[in-house]
Amino acid sequence: MQDYFLESLKLQRIDFFLKLVAASECSDEEKGLALQWVSELTDELMAKIRSHKYNRSMDVIS
Repeated sequence: MQDYFLESLKLQRIDFFLKLVAASECSDEEKGLALQWVSELTDELMAKIRSHKYNRSMDVIS
């Protein structure tokens, strides 16, 4: 449950960050860098989620 809470918190922070970038007066280059950074963060979170789903499916099979 702790992992779910921490991952949810990370997603909330990413969402907030994207809203700030979208509403700011950042240059296109800065916005591109922000999107690249968020993409890296979400890739990491998605890998954890996929691993968790796989592990849960293996528990059901066992």
